[in-house]
Formats: sequence, C-alpha cells, structure tokens
Amino acid sequence: MVLSVESIQSNSSCFPPLLWNETAIDDRRPQLDVCFIATIMHSVFWLQLAFCPTVRQKTMQWIYAYLLTDILLLFRFYFSFIIHTVSYECTPNIIWYYFVCYLEATVDNYLNVLEVYILLALNICRYAQIAWNKNVYVTNVKLLILAHVAIYSMSLISLIIQIYVGWAQLDIYVGDSCDIGYTNLYSQIFNVLTAFVLPIIFNIVVIGASIRHVHLTSKLNRAQHHVSAREKYHRSLVIQFLVFYTIWLSLWSPNVIVYQFTSGSSNLTRITQLLNYIEITLDPIIISGLDVRFYRAWQKVWKDLKTRSLRRFQAEQRRIGPATIDYKLQTIQQKRITPL
Repeated sequence: MVLSVESIQSNSSCFPPLLWNETAIDDRRPQLDVCFIATIMHSVFWLQLAFCPTVRQKTMQWIYAYLLTDILLLFRFYFSFIIHTVSYECTPNIIWYYFVCYLEATVDNYLNVLEVYILLALNICRYAQIAWNKNVYVTNVKLLILAHVAIYSMSLISLIIQIYVGWAQLDIYVGDSCDIGYTNLYSQIFNVLTAFVLPIIFNIVVIGASIRHVHLTSKLNRAQHHVSAREKYHRSLVIQFLVFYTIWLSLWSPNVIVYQFTSGSSNLTRITQLLNYIEITLDPIIISGLDVRFYRAWQKVWKDLKTRSLRRFQAEQRRIGPATIDYKLQTIQQKRITPL
C-alpha cells in the first residue's frame, strides 16, 4: 500500500510510520547475515592500508573507489535496519521522515550505478597500460580527476532531474521500505540504457580490445620465439579481470534491472538484493586476486606474523630453559648426597 506521511499521521490509530512490520524484518534477516559477513571481510581487507604501504598507491584509486561504494552500501543497509526497527514515534519529524525514505529509495541504485562506471574507468586505465604501456595515473592526472567528478555527479544529477520532472516518484509503503517508482516507460528505458546496457557494452568492448592486443602480441612473440615477462603479466591481468567481471556481472545486474521495473518489496526484489550483498561479500576476495600487490601484501603480513611468533616462542624457551635445567641438576646432586 502506497501512502503519504500526512495520511499516515492523520490515522486515529498509532502506527509508527518508520517502523517495519514483522514480515519486513524477517524478510531482511538473510540480508543482515550476509552484510555481517561482508563487514568482517571488508574490515580485514582495509587493515592492509594500515600495515602495508605497498598498497597505498595512486594506481589503485579505482579499486578503492569501487570498494568504498561497497562500504557505503553496507552502511546504508545497517542505517535503514536500525531506523526501521527502533523508531516507535507516531509522528516523526517530517524532514527526518522524508530524508530516511529518499535515502533508502535512491542510494542503493545510485551506488550500484557508480560501480559499473568505476569498473569501466579501471578497465580503460588497464587497457592503456597493456596496449600503450602508459601509466595514466601519472601522465593524465587532470583527466582522472575529471573522470571521478563526472562519474559521481552525472548519475546523481540524472536522478534529481527525473524526480523533478515527474519521471520518478517516491512511493511510501506502510510497515515496509520506501521506494522509487518510475511513471513512464521512457524513463525506464533511459535508466536501463544508461545504468546497464551502455556501460556494460563499453566494458565488454574494452575487455575485448585488451584480449585482442594480448593475443596478437603473444602470436607475434611466439613467431619470434620470445615471450617476455610483461606479456605474461598482461595475459594474467586480462584473465583475472575477465573472471572478476563475469562473477560481478552475474550477481550485480539482476538487482539493477529489477530496480527499474518494480516498486516495493517482493520475493524477486529481496532475492536480487541478497545477490547484490553476496557480491559485496566476495569483492575483497576477488579484488585481492585481481592485483598481485594485494597478494604480496598479505604474504608479507603472514611472514611477519610467523617471524614474530617464532621469536616470541624462542624468547619464552630461553626464559624457561635455565630454570628447568637448574631444577634437574639440583635434583641429581641431592640424589648423590643422600646416604644409603
């Protein structure tokens, strides 16, 4: 049921507008469990920044921008879950109420759209590295800043314009989450094109160009009986990104598509949202395998932990050892002195 907050507040019986009903809470329990696991995975991953300076580099800015959207998606879920399970006010502040509704209705889709364009930017930068041996993070700093601004602002501006002109509207569901509903087919087609079809096509084109370049280079080098370390690295880079993009696309795309054509809570929306949170959980593992620097960082941390544990064990043995030996020697001497 779609209502306005004014009609909810005018109801004689008190039902807190922000409170979820029991069904809505139970439906989101699986998402809460997955988000809890995702929080642990991301917390462990981000600890690398504190202990490993090798992964704090400009060349990894798109990876961290992508993972930051995961963190914001988790924060949005926890925020909504807490607000909707503890808000027992019959007449909440109208500004606060609409803030919560618009936040949960728009932020998920906005951040998911950011992810596909961030991956496109990462893919283009890696193609420049593979095909032209060019470090764009050093040679094209201004262009990268412009790309960041464009990616973060264009999706937001598009959403604001659609709400302003009436292509999209806020739907309020009593006892459940708020949602954005699209009023005509043109807005839905426009959003599917800009949020899914075009960026996916561009990503596939760039990935295909990278694969083609690596294949041609490999074919040429085989004819010359020479395979360089750079060629092997580029080949593994393409394969790793292709595996990551396949997994990501299969878990990410259902939620984005369903969002454009449905409104409110249903079994379909809950399943696609759960897939999206599973993808968020897997991101730290897949990203760690996507860049060899993460693997080396974890390897270094593991070696340091083993070394420290070994040193601590040896230090304890040195402290315990003499006392034990003295005790044994003293016992032997006592046995020798004892008369028959």
